[in-house]
Amino acid sequence: MYKVLLVDDEDIIIKSISDLIDWNKYDMSLIGAAHNGLQAYEFIVKEKPDIVLTDIKMPGMSGLDLIAKVKEIMPDVIFVILSGYGEFEFASKAIEYGVKHYLLKPCDEEEIIPVLTKIIHELKQKDKKETFLKEIKNNLQKILPQVKEQFLRDFALTGIYNRHDCEFFLKLFNISDDRFKLVLFKSNKEWDFLEKFALKNIAEELLITERVYLSTIVEENVLFLIQPVQNVELNTILEEIKKAFYLYYNIDVSIAISSENSFNNIPTMYLETLECLKYAFYLGECTIITEDDINSIKGSENDSFNFDYRNIGFSVKSGNMENMKYELDSFFAEISKIKRDIHSVRSYCMELFLTIARQSSHDITEKYIDKIVKIHKMNTLKLIQEFITKTAYEITQKNFDNTSKNHSIIVESMIKCVNENIQNPDLTLSWVAKDVIFMNENYLGKLFLKETKEKFSQYVIRVRMEKAKELLESPKEYKIYEICQKTGFSDYTQYFSQVFKKYTGYTPTEYKKM
Repeated sequence: MYKVLLVDDEDIIIKSISDLIDWNKYDMSLIGAAHNGLQAYEFIVKEKPDIVLTDIKMPGMSGLDLIAKVKEIMPDVIFVILSGYGEFEFASKAIEYGVKHYLLKPCDEEEIIPVLTKIIHELKQKDKKETFLKEIKNNLQKILPQVKEQFLRDFALTGIYNRHDCEFFLKLFNISDDRFKLVLFKSNKEWDFLEKFALKNIAEELLITERVYLSTIVEENVLFLIQPVQNVELNTILEEIKKAFYLYYNIDVSIAISSENSFNNIPTMYLETLECLKYAFYLGECTIITEDDINSIKGSENDSFNFDYRNIGFSVKSGNMENMKYELDSFFAEISKIKRDIHSVRSYCMELFLTIARQSSHDITEKYIDKIVKIHKMNTLKLIQEFITKTAYEITQKNFDNTSKNHSIIVESMIKCVNENIQNPDLTLSWVAKDVIFMNENYLGKLFLKETKEKFSQYVIRVRMEKAKELLESPKEYKIYEICQKTGFSDYTQYFSQVFKKYTGYTPTEYKKM
């Protein structure tokens, strides 16, 4: 039985979930419930559950804080977030902590049970793997090739072996060299075990078996521990491996090469290869990347990234395709230039995507929230750029089509605004765009000119001057300063007189006498 803990500050939630699921049926045991993060943490340390279903917002310690604290001492505990909050920042933070399951309340057994059964399946697979490893150790000499693979995989991923262990394995594997390199192969698409196994064989053959000490499959990658061949020679061989594998299986691969190091530092070399692969994010997939390549393209940590997301929001909202494209190109040009860490870049890109998605007439939660997760899974900046650009073009075009149908309505609104606010000294295109129409100022100016054949500022002056003429012609004796205030010139009587004379050819006094 796998142990499950419920964490929620609402008794009704705990009771409903407790009663909702037939725990024994799914090989689970509900061992308890906690009402806040602090209580849950003490329970977890003591009882060591396999699965924790937790809310996010709770008194004392939040669900996210609970996850972070538990992961420090018990990284194998699997968390399922069960929350009423669907905001992006919670999902994004949960992903950082390695949480794969995020359910929104209220939810029923049809939503919860598939998640729990999937987790149980993964736990069972993990248990089988651990049992399998014990059997391997008991039959070490019979299955030495498998031991080699498992050793390299475990050591690269966890660094669990100390210096004494390494000396033992060097002797066991009959390795006498003291300097090595790690080479990691990663496919540009999903590949099965047989394809990975085939790549392993091709690589061992072309690298020459004597140069390959250990090889293994690590998650979705194929890893080799080899002699410290010079990169120029090694790159030539690796290109041959890429070509041969692509010829037979139509699969291209990215390759990362660590710096030269000792056997004890295999975990460090593995991290180097993973770091190299991250920079395929900038260099493009299916390349050969070394530590030198990383150093040559790394951006400075002091490089700042300041992008005004409002501009692209205005462009998309107003259907201005040209400005939208310019803003997108500027964004990705700057991102490529500074080359910040991949996590930061993805965050910037997700903020850009959300800015664009909010300009859609659709509910972004319904139509676009699922697409956000895709950005986390994209391996290159180029793919993210293509993905966001496609979405931006789609929304901008729809907004353009919708706006084209409503242009006259917008201009009518602008004209109405002028007539109702003629006495307001702040009556400008900028004010109308920002505080009344809520659209891009440049776009509104162009639209107004296109439909009225008159600039907005000229139109405002014309309306003000006609209003001034009307007041001067009135039987009531208005003072010049009163007319200024009623036509939006405030107390600037001299400026009003200049504008009036330019418009009519007469000073206000001359016009009134006429």
